[in-house]
Amino acid sequence: MKNRVMKTMMALTMTAALTVSMAAGAVSVMAADEKDPADVKVALVLPGSANDKGWNQEAYDGLEKIKDLGCQTAYSENVQASDYETIFRGYADQGFNVVFGHGTEFEDAAEKVAEDYPDTIFCITSSDISQDPNVCSLQNLNNEQGFIAGVVAALATESKKVAAIGGMEIPSIQSYIMGFEQGVEYVDNGTEALTAYTGDFSDATKVKEQANAFIEQGADIVSQDADEAGLGLFEAIKDAPDGVYAIGAVKDQYDECPGKVLTSATNQIGDAMEVAVEDYMKEGLEAKCYKFGINEGVIGLADYHDCADVLTDEEKQFVTDTMDKIASGEIEVESAQN
Repeated sequence: MKNRVMKTMMALTMTAALTVSMAAGAVSVMAADEKDPADVKVALVLPGSANDKGWNQEAYDGLEKIKDLGCQTAYSENVQASDYETIFRGYADQGFNVVFGHGTEFEDAAEKVAEDYPDTIFCITSSDISQDPNVCSLQNLNNEQGFIAGVVAALATESKKVAAIGGMEIPSIQSYIMGFEQGVEYVDNGTEALTAYTGDFSDATKVKEQANAFIEQGADIVSQDADEAGLGLFEAIKDAPDGVYAIGAVKDQYDECPGKVLTSATNQIGDAMEVAVEDYMKEGLEAKCYKFGINEGVIGLADYHDCADVLTDEEKQFVTDTMDKIASGEIEVESAQN
């Protein structure tokens, strides 16, 4: 029921945006005739592993939902930057209607390749790009995700030092870090936010080492937004003293270190992908950026599980109220993206 309501809300949000933009004369990427799912081919290009228990797996799960709609699907994982254009062209040559590039790193390749394949939509996640007539983006609001992680961290800390580790220093990850810092500041209880980037999304050892360094500096709550490399945080937390907790990212990562993962700041971009394909089949998509945050049900917070007693009921209510204020626009979160 919860997922159905969330999807309905997102579909209404996107449909309304399409209606307004088309009324204003915006360019439609594809014809508005409703399409048979069996005739629609959707591909996903991943920079990492489809089972990384985080960012890449979330997109893969979204592709599986698209497959359940009746569409034909395919994916490529662990794709190197030098191969982005080749993979995009390969799917377009095979007649794929929608090709998702999972992350801002695919922007340049999409903009270049799209010119040669006007009948294929290239949709980049975690991005704010668009290019007429057939490049659009799904921007999951990482800044809101980071903000909520920062609020929880600042409420939970005993040492008054918390930390966030990013992978590559790209706009979406910068947005998470900016949001985390702003969330900590919003709580306004004297907590210091320590932040760093490791420079990639695959080396879990770097994240583990950075997490250990922050713990040695006194941080007792550490979060991450580093894709597969982020799993290194949980390796560090396993060996950390009692009272030191992790905050997971993208999916509920409690199982990575039961009893020591306070919660996870979730980012269900797979649901946004599913909604995008549904709207493509019904009405077509535009060359624009579609934004998905707390208000649309894509950004959220996982269960506290057996760490529920770390926060008081009043503090948990503060978190909920803060999320409501972000959704309503009362709180504006800074971002490195448009």
